[in-house]
Amino acid sequence: MLRQASEPHWAALALAGSSACAYDWILDSDTVDWIGDPGAMFGLAGGTPKSRADILALMRPGARLPLDKPVTRSADGREIFHGRYALRTESGAYVGIEDRGLILRNAAGDIERVLGTLSLVETDFQSDERTSHLDRSQMRDAIDAAIDWASSCNTEAALLMTSIDGLGAINDAYGLDVADEVIAETTRRIQAVLGPDGAIGRVGGNKVAALLLDCDEASLQSQADRLLEAVQASVIATSGGAIATTISIGALTLPSGAESSQVALMRAEDALAQAKQAGRSNLAVYDASPEREASRKKKVAITAEIVAALRADRFRLAYQPLVCARTGRIESYEALIRMLREDGSVVPAGDFIPVAEELGLVRDLDRRVLELAAVALKRAPTLKLAINVSGMSVGDQIWMKTFNRQVAGDRSITSRLTVEVTETAALHDIEEGIRFVKWLRQSGCRVAIDDFGAGYTSFRNLQTLDLNCVKIDGSFVKGIARRPDNQAFVRTLVSLAKTFNLEVVAEWVGSKEEAALLRALGADKFQGAYYGMPDMTPPWDRGTQNSG
Repeated sequence: MLRQASEPHWAALALAGSSACAYDWILDSDTVDWIGDPGAMFGLAGGTPKSRADILALMRPGARLPLDKPVTRSADGREIFHGRYALRTESGAYVGIEDRGLILRNAAGDIERVLGTLSLVETDFQSDERTSHLDRSQMRDAIDAAIDWASSCNTEAALLMTSIDGLGAINDAYGLDVADEVIAETTRRIQAVLGPDGAIGRVGGNKVAALLLDCDEASLQSQADRLLEAVQASVIATSGGAIATTISIGALTLPSGAESSQVALMRAEDALAQAKQAGRSNLAVYDASPEREASRKKKVAITAEIVAALRADRFRLAYQPLVCARTGRIESYEALIRMLREDGSVVPAGDFIPVAEELGLVRDLDRRVLELAAVALKRAPTLKLAINVSGMSVGDQIWMKTFNRQVAGDRSITSRLTVEVTETAALHDIEEGIRFVKWLRQSGCRVAIDDFGAGYTSFRNLQTLDLNCVKIDGSFVKGIARRPDNQAFVRTLVSLAKTFNLEVVAEWVGSKEEAALLRALGADKFQGAYYGMPDMTPPWDRGTQNSG
């Protein structure tokens, strides 16, 4: 029996027709009445849901939260929500569902009923485990949605940032593949604890964020304890043997702890750093301090400046020469991004790039560098450039589309372009790295591994990447004339590279003495202060453009 079906809004929902189902959800009893049959209409597993619990059981793990801002107020003050999520069908696949409706409260202000419609949307939801986790952008959307929802429902949500303790040591001892197995199993255990009401997503490197609705600070402690216990309850079976591990957690409640996803992620990161300082398997709940607030405000200001600079086209390239070790002639340049303030002054790269990497804006910077480099290569027909690509852009479809739009198909451009990827980024997901490098090579580009020797897996998987060049990490080059240990290490790196017929570039060359030593060790090219610092004056305006 439908409740108050004569209400204008409910009646309007009933007119949705065969493409949608209308529902009346009573919170006290957790019962749902329907106009239409969503089980048959959408092919849902188990037929028509009878309660919110039934719907939650059908939702894809990691996609339980709407990715749109769910609650808005109409002109007459009514609370209207709009969200999208995925429901499991009888076949085991998932269908995209759009959920729209009206929130009704009682005299005390508590939610009493929800009236809404479910309709099918053309969204690609896969049942693959990898796609059940949100990426950083989706996690930010989900956090914003949770903040809005918690605010409108007068409740709290919780954000927990987790990180595996001692993963670097595991990587070093067992290799990247085993470390990936540890990450995957740890993430699976976290998801199992969260259950259907939690969203989970990788937000960078070894960091996994978990988002829970209806979770205040008291519940946060108990949930964190469950996560800590689940991870360390038993050893993880890997191809390298059994490994015992723990996690650290930084957490805060929402909306009391942060008013936006940007602030929430910053504060969760701060809390995680505090937890790690205390040792293994610890929880730290964010506690505002003047120092943290100052750091946060600085990051927010820099973020706003980056976004404004992107919109106003205030990014430029600085060109640093790469010279032939044998002849001393400039053969190419590395293009490095620089940001201008409104007054034309230059923002130091160290002030904005780390923030861009932390907050996910580095993808936008990577694309802007690519666009500027394409313009320069078209402007100067003999110019050769190298550009950097962050780990976030390796295999990124938007970056690849930008590449195709700017330079692909024109071998006169791509043959003069080198794309540099850091060792850790290329080897983090070796299969993705292989595909990305192969795609670049097929497009006509050269590919270099930057910061070679700095990662945990310098000698692993190098053969599988179709590279042209390696750039020895500058930390091993700086002061090398006084460091016999670094000399021995660089000699080993050069020997390895030559085994695979790879060109070797030495970075951070600061003196004639260092250059002579590196030349004797077998380096092919030099880059560093001794040969020229990055300069925003284009090479074609300096009279020093490489001759090719």
